[in-house]
Amino acid sequence: MKLIIDTSIVFSLFKSGSFTRQLISEHNFNLFAPKELLEELVNYSDLICSKSDISKEKFLENVKRLDELIELKTPSQKAILKSNKLPSHRGDVPFLALALDLGIPLWSNDAHFKEQCEIKVFTTEELSKLFK
Repeated sequence: MKLIIDTSIVFSLFKSGSFTRQLISEHNFNLFAPKELLEELVNYSDLICSKSDISKEKFLENVKRLDELIELKTPSQKAILKSNKLPSHRGDVPFLALALDLGIPLWSNDAHFKEQCEIKVFTTEELSKLFK
Protein backbone atom coordinates (compact mmCIF):
# COMPACT_ATOMS: atom_id res chain seq x y z
CA MET A 1 0.00 0.00 0.00
CA LYS A 2 1.31 3.43 -0.94
CA LEU A 3 0.94 6.19 1.65
CA ILE A 4 2.20 9.65 2.49
CA ILE A 5 3.45 9.41 6.07
CA ASP A 6 2.95 12.37 8.40
CA THR A 7 5.69 13.61 10.72
CA SER A 8 3.79 12.57 13.85
CA ILE A 9 3.71 8.97 12.59
CA VAL A 10 7.44 9.10 11.85
CA PHE A 11 8.03 10.35 15.42
CA SER A 12 6.70 7.06 16.74
CA LEU A 13 9.22 5.09 14.67
CA PHE A 14 12.00 6.31 16.94
CA LYS A 15 10.55 4.50 19.95
CA SER A 16 11.74 0.93 20.22
CA GLY A 17 8.85 -1.50 20.21
CA SER A 18 6.26 1.04 19.04
CA PHE A 19 3.08 -0.28 17.47
CA THR A 20 3.71 1.85 14.38
CA ARG A 21 7.13 0.31 13.91
CA GLN A 22 5.60 -3.15 14.24
CA LEU A 23 2.82 -2.32 11.76
CA ILE A 24 5.33 -1.15 9.15
CA SER A 25 7.55 -4.19 9.61
CA GLU A 26 4.62 -6.60 9.22
CA HIS A 27 3.04 -5.07 6.10
CA ASN A 28 4.18 -4.00 2.67
CA PHE A 29 3.98 -0.21 2.73
CA ASN A 30 5.52 2.11 0.16
CA LEU A 31 5.95 5.27 2.22
CA PHE A 32 6.53 8.78 0.91
CA ALA A 33 7.01 12.15 2.55
CA PRO A 34 7.98 15.64 1.47
CA LYS A 35 11.59 16.64 2.02
CA GLU A 36 10.40 19.03 4.75
CA LEU A 37 10.03 15.95 6.97
CA LEU A 38 13.76 16.02 7.76
CA GLU A 39 13.61 19.66 8.86
CA GLU A 40 10.67 18.90 11.16
CA LEU A 41 12.50 15.95 12.69
CA VAL A 42 15.55 18.08 13.41
CA ASN A 43 13.37 20.85 14.89
CA TYR A 44 11.76 18.34 17.26
CA SER A 45 14.85 16.22 17.91
CA ASP A 46 15.03 17.02 21.63
CA LEU A 47 11.38 16.09 22.14
CA ILE A 48 11.76 12.90 20.08
CA CYS A 49 14.85 11.86 22.04
CA SER A 50 13.11 12.53 25.33
CA LYS A 51 9.87 10.71 24.49
CA SER A 52 11.66 7.82 22.77
CA ASP A 53 14.34 7.55 25.46
CA ILE A 54 17.18 7.63 22.91
CA SER A 55 20.41 9.60 22.68
CA LYS A 56 21.00 12.36 20.15
CA GLU A 57 23.49 10.05 18.41
CA LYS A 58 20.88 7.28 18.10
CA PHE A 59 18.39 9.83 16.81
CA LEU A 60 20.79 10.99 14.07
CA GLU A 61 21.58 7.38 13.18
CA ASN A 62 17.87 6.62 12.82
CA VAL A 63 17.29 9.73 10.70
CA LYS A 64 20.04 8.61 8.30
CA ARG A 65 18.32 5.22 7.95
CA LEU A 66 14.87 6.65 7.24
CA ASP A 67 15.53 6.52 3.50
CA GLU A 68 15.28 2.73 3.81
CA LEU A 69 11.60 3.18 4.76
CA ILE A 70 10.51 6.50 3.30
CA GLU A 71 11.08 8.04 -0.12
CA LEU A 72 11.40 11.80 0.16
CA LYS A 73 9.94 13.87 -2.69
CA THR A 74 9.24 17.49 -3.54
CA PRO A 75 5.60 18.25 -4.34
CA SER A 76 4.75 20.29 -7.42
CA GLN A 77 4.03 24.00 -7.17
CA LYS A 78 0.54 23.37 -8.58
CA ALA A 79 -0.24 20.89 -5.78
CA ILE A 80 1.18 23.27 -3.16
CA LEU A 81 -1.11 26.06 -4.38
CA LYS A 82 -4.12 23.72 -4.24
CA SER A 83 -3.14 22.44 -0.78
CA ASN A 84 -2.94 26.00 0.55
CA LYS A 85 -6.70 26.24 -0.02
CA LEU A 86 -7.51 23.11 2.00
CA PRO A 87 -8.36 23.34 5.70
CA SER A 88 -5.14 22.50 7.49
CA HIS A 89 -2.20 23.83 9.43
CA ARG A 90 0.44 25.69 7.44
CA GLY A 91 3.08 22.98 8.04
CA ASP A 92 0.79 20.32 6.57
CA VAL A 93 0.74 21.83 3.08
CA PRO A 94 3.74 19.84 1.75
CA PHE A 95 2.20 16.57 2.96
CA LEU A 96 -1.19 17.32 1.41
CA ALA A 97 0.47 18.53 -1.80
CA LEU A 98 2.50 15.35 -2.14
CA ALA A 99 -0.63 13.26 -1.57
CA LEU A 100 -2.34 15.21 -4.36
CA ASP A 101 0.67 14.81 -6.68
CA LEU A 102 0.95 11.07 -6.14
CA GLY A 103 -2.79 10.44 -5.84
CA ILE A 104 -2.37 8.37 -2.68
CA PRO A 105 -3.75 8.55 0.89
CA LEU A 106 -2.11 10.17 3.87
CA TRP A 107 -1.30 8.37 7.14
CA SER A 108 -1.77 10.66 10.13
CA ASN A 109 -3.34 10.60 13.58
CA ASP A 110 -3.92 14.36 13.44
CA ALA A 111 -7.71 14.86 13.27
CA HIS A 112 -7.47 18.15 11.39
CA PHE A 113 -6.35 16.30 8.24
CA LYS A 114 -9.84 14.79 8.04
CA GLU A 115 -11.39 18.28 7.81
CA GLN A 116 -10.68 18.26 4.08
CA CYS A 117 -12.19 15.87 1.53
CA GLU A 118 -9.63 15.96 -1.30
CA ILE A 119 -7.31 13.35 0.21
CA LYS A 120 -8.14 10.08 1.96
CA VAL A 121 -6.58 10.01 5.43
CA PHE A 122 -5.93 6.86 7.47
CA THR A 123 -5.13 6.82 11.16
CA THR A 124 -2.88 4.12 12.63
CA GLU A 125 -5.94 2.50 14.17
CA GLU A 126 -7.74 2.43 10.80
CA LEU A 127 -4.72 0.88 9.07
CA SER A 128 -4.40 -1.69 11.82
CA LYS A 129 -8.05 -2.72 11.37
CA LEU A 130 -7.64 -2.78 7.60
CA PHE A 131 -4.80 -5.30 7.84
CA LYS A 132 -6.36 -7.60 10.45
